Amino acid sequence: NERKILEKLRHDFIANMHYAFNDRDNLYLVMDLLSGGDLRYHIGRIGKFNEDQTKFLIACIIVAIEYIHKMKVFTEISNLESIFDENGYLKLTDFGIARLDSPSQSLDASGTPGYMAPEVLCKQVHSYPVDFYALGIICYELIMGKVTFYLNFLETYHGNNRNEIRDAILSKQHSIKKS
Repeated sequence: NERKILEKLRHDFIANMHYAFNDRDNLYLVMDLLSGGDLRYHIGRIGKFNEDQTKFLIACIIVAIEYIHKMKVFTEISNLESIFDENGYLKLTDFGIARLDSPSQSLDASGTPGYMAPEVLCKQVHSYPVDFYALGIICYELIMGKVTFYLNFLETYHGNNRNEIRDAILSKQHSIKKS
């Protein structure tokens, strides 16, 4: 699936695939060389990004997401593994759970729970907006230097299982009330 999607995509803010081949056990993808480190590494190194840096990084991701959606692909961004190129531009990587837009797959729930929109976590029908929900999570992490959803009783991000993470995320949802 990842190979099929990467064959379809080519963009300045995506880690592009140039070749792919396989042996009996593995698929090998020859991708752009990106030597600037991933977001998780840089957050660990500097703690957090300032507002201008965050706006720049989010803009890179938005441009990539808009292109990917135009190509009828859900990215389902699921982590901070986007990688910087040698010029400081951010490129989306890891399309392992991305998929082509298909009504039959609109109930799928895969990825890292902390980045999943509530409709994905609850296995409800969902579409392109779930990528922007994940983008909001990434924005929070960049500017605050920490993950968004902690389970108070565990003090860890991953929790004991997927259901505990889902419950923690859903319990922290805000609602807008009419005044």
